[in-house]
Parts: sequence; C-alpha cells; structure tokens
Amino acid sequence: MITCYRAGMEWSEQSNLYELLMQNNAFLLAILGSESRHRFTEAVEGLGIGWQGQNVVASLCMLEQYGAVSQRELADFVCVDPRNLVTVVDNLEKHGLLKRVPNPTDRRGYQMKITAKGKKVAEQIQAIRTKLEAEMLVVLTEQEKAMLHALLKKVWLATDPSMGFRAVVKQPMMKLEKDLVGK
Repeated sequence: MITCYRAGMEWSEQSNLYELLMQNNAFLLAILGSESRHRFTEAVEGLGIGWQGQNVVASLCMLEQYGAVSQRELADFVCVDPRNLVTVVDNLEKHGLLKRVPNPTDRRGYQMKITAKGKKVAEQIQAIRTKLEAEMLVVLTEQEKAMLHALLKKVWLATDPSMGFRAVVKQPMMKLEKDLVGK
C-alpha cells in the first residue's frame, strides 16, 4: 500500500494507477528524488542550519581550495538568489560556520570563508549523504550501483544545458576555473 499524503489517498499495488506510475521512469525519478531529499533534510535537521545552510557550508568547504569567494559567486554556485542568501549567511556566521572577510579587490563587498567549525559540519553533512545513499541503494549490487550512476549521469549530461541546475552550476564553475587559471 502506498499513501500519497498530499492527495490524501492510498493506492494498492493492484490498482491501475499504481501500475501506470511504476512503468514511468520520470515518476520513479521524481518520487525517489523527493524521498531522498526528505530523508536528507530530516537527517541534517539536527545541525540547526536548514536546507540552504547545509548547501552553503558544504559548497564553501568544497570551494575552499580556490580561496575565498564573493557572496554573489556563492549565491550563483548554490543556486540561491543573493538577497535570500544574506539571511542564510547571517545564520551561518552566527553559528561560527563561516566568516565574512573584506574583499581585497572590492571594498564594497565581502568574501565568504569557511571556519574550522564549518569544516567539521561539512564533514558531518558528507557522512550523512554517504549513509543515506548506502541505505537507499542497499538493494543493489556494486555493479548495479555503478550502472545506475553511469545511466543517471548520461541522462543528466544529455539534458539541455541552458536549463535548470546544470546551467546555473556550469557558469559559476566555468568562471571560477577561468579565474583560477588567470591567477
């Protein structure tokens, strides 16, 4: 029995709707993505930094090797409107997970740097991701996991790069790479 809480209905495995949905890859991807995000959000809830906060901390930790990034670059990288990122950054700074430092090339702006405490939280976030992936894919063999990853990556790379997450992430990464090569 599957319960759709939002619609307030239950589907038995024998129903026609259930059978139709189980044959649709887009539905399966969407429902698994939703379940994955739900589990992850629940798991990181104890960190007290929220969905966007964990994304910022993990991203800053990953970007640290390139040096400090501006708040605008960080907003682009994590796909958050810069105006909305201010509140997230304020909260993370209050928790001691990142700090704003003056931008040496632009006195009007700041750069974001992850703190030692932020690095520890980023490690916890990565451990949660790894654990949840293992739990969700426990029914697959190692070969099946590798195949699933290859197929998902192939589909993702074939999507229109001018749309969605891929375009938003690709541009800041290209700029970041260009900036690093120029240094």
